[in-house]
Amino acid sequence: MTGGIALPGPGERCVLVDDLRLQVFIGVHDYEKRARQEVSITVCMFAADHGPSRSDDLADHVSYAGIVEALKARAASDRHVQLVETLAEEVADLALTDNRVRRVVVDVRKTEIIPEARSVGVIIERRRPASAGRM
Repeated sequence: MTGGIALPGPGERCVLVDDLRLQVFIGVHDYEKRARQEVSITVCMFAADHGPSRSDDLADHVSYAGIVEALKARAASDRHVQLVETLAEEVADLALTDNRVRRVVVDVRKTEIIPEARSVGVIIERRRPASAGRM
């Protein structure tokens, strides 16, 4: 992993959303429950790479647009979570709704909570079960 971005392994390609900044309700303190906070979300969605792609048709590829749209909709909701870990799990679940995504690395950080730090957060990796999502 390089600066929050996971590198693809052999036979994989990574579809990346890097440092998506959204305002969400997140935190354990009372003041965090009354106002949105900025989070940075990086999502690395890994799918099979069968060599150079000859298709220019979006339907043939995992799209970053779908996950960005879903994350923006999630941010627009009034739903509150306490932990960056919880939000990271939600992001991973959203990424894995595309059956072509074999694994996902999610980096979620709060950007404004600790003045002395650029950000604080969590990085998780989730994998699709080996029997699921085979196409």
